[in-house]
Order: sequence, then structure tokens, then C-alpha cells
Amino acid sequence: MRKNYIEVNEFLETSQPGVYAIGDVKGGPAFTHVAYNDHVVLWKNILQGGKVSIKNRVVPYCMFTDPQLGRVGLSETEARKHGLNIEVAVLSMEHVARAIEMGDTRGIMKAIVDTDTRKILGAAIIGTDGGEIMSVLQLAMAGGITADNIREMMFAHPLYAESLNNLFMKLDK
Repeated sequence: MRKNYIEVNEFLETSQPGVYAIGDVKGGPAFTHVAYNDHVVLWKNILQGGKVSIKNRVVPYCMFTDPQLGRVGLSETEARKHGLNIEVAVLSMEHVARAIEMGDTRGIMKAIVDTDTRKILGAAIIGTDGGEIMSVLQLAMAGGITADNIREMMFAHPLYAESLNNLFMKLDK
């Protein structure tokens, strides 16, 4: 055990074959959604004969501050530390139609995009419903939807999601 946690491999199995540990006892991010996803991994692996790993899963988080912060994937600092060729899109909530309509324009949207593949590597949204907006980008990341796809996509007006068009237009030179 390290730091009083139960060590597991990428399939959540302990050093004892057939014995697994999930949630906070295994260490790592102590979020309810991580523990829930651990259960999904075990379900697939044990009951469905799968080989699902936790090794490269993307863990989102949300801080229920005022305004809310939602974050997923790499930060700009992490991406640069890894030497990745990136572009950074930033949009103030002052330029988001829904935020203006709701009378709360505090915050920003920020996304990290791989310059070559146009894939979204990470995002941080601070503003009203920042976690909900972040979740849209998390889905895009999981599905391989690029920043260019989102920039050109039609979203209903006036949703916060609609502002993702404008966020990725910030990458246009």
C-alpha cells in the first residue's frame, strides 16, 4: 500500500487475483463520478468479459463556486510541459449571448487544441453553468469531434453551448 491506499492495476485488480478496489480506497481523484466509473469498469470487465482500463480515462471536475468552474483534460501549462503543438482559444463571458441575457457575464471559456489534428485536448470554463459547458467539450473530446467541427456546428440560440462556435472562432487567424 502507498499512502494508505490499496494499490490496483489499470483494471482495478489488487495484487490478489480476483480482488478489486474501487473509489477512494484506491487513491487518485476522490470524486463520486470517479467511483461510479470504477463500478462501470468492473461491471464490464467482470460480468461482461471486457478489458476496460482506467489508464487513459479523462477525469472531469467541477467546483461549485460562484461562478462555477468546470475543467477537463490538459491545461495550457500541462500541454506546453509535454511539448505539444497547441493553440489556445479564450472567450470572455462578456461575449456570450446567454450570459448577457442572464445578466451574469463573469468568467471565461478556455480550450486547448492540438494545432495539427485540431482535437480538443482540454478545457476550463468559469461562469454560470461552467460544468455543463465543459461537459459538452468532454463529449467532443471523447468522440473525436474537432474544434473546427464545433466552430461550424449549429447550436440552438441562446444556449451557453452556442458560444462554443465563438470560442473556436478565436483560433481563426
